[in-house]
Amino acid sequence: MDRVIEKKRWSTKRLLTIGGIAAIVLLIAASIYYTSGNSRLNVETDRISITEIKKGPFKEYIPVNGIVLPITTIYLDAQEGGRVEEKYVEDGAMMKKDQPIMRLSNTDLELTLSNQETQVFNVLTQMNINKNNASQNTIRQLNQMADVDNALAEAERVYRLNKKLLDQKVIGSQEFKKSENDYNYQVRRKKLTEDILRQDSISVKTQLTQENESYLQMKNALALMRKKVGDLVVRAPVDGQLTSLDAEIGQTKKKGSV
Repeated sequence: MDRVIEKKRWSTKRLLTIGGIAAIVLLIAASIYYTSGNSRLNVETDRISITEIKKGPFKEYIPVNGIVLPITTIYLDAQEGGRVEEKYVEDGAMMKKDQPIMRLSNTDLELTLSNQETQVFNVLTQMNINKNNASQNTIRQLNQMADVDNALAEAERVYRLNKKLLDQKVIGSQEFKKSENDYNYQVRRKKLTEDILRQDSISVKTQLTQENESYLQMKNALALMRKKVGDLVVRAPVDGQLTSLDAEIGQTKKKGSV
């Protein structure tokens, strides 16, 4: 015999459906709530950075491993050989042009420099002595020239006077002849003195010129030697980084190596 089966109003499937719909509604509501701007976050003011927004290129830095090589490599050479006395910098130092790197010592160069300085001083002293002697000699010759001019003037006066007296037959020809010979002698004497003075002036000028040229050559040689001694201080040729310095105090370095 048949019986009536009652239909259940809250089946498992129905409950799951209703639960799923409710979860979706809650998720949508939560999203609306948190994105509506009503949420707050407390942040300390010293942790907030405010800056002006500007339009510009976007730069992104990416760390990459690699080897950095210099664009230009300049090899440092010692212009003169010597013993390492001082080191002013070490490897890796950033250098400016002409900044000293180390100092060498070379006894032979320093002794040669001292000798050349002495020679130049002696030559200069001798030049001054020769100039003083030439000046004194010129003064003596000028004084002698003044005496010659005075003697010539007196001889000419006596000669002209005796010539008039001879014409007037006041004196004899012998006395006139003596005054004439004396006058001619003084004329020749003056010419000879002028020639000597002129030749001496040329000789002194030539000597002083040669001495001055010799002095200048010695000064140039001295300047070159001073430069060689100055090159014992090894300096940076350009601005840059010193990457390798193989030198220790007391080590001997040959010319052209560092």
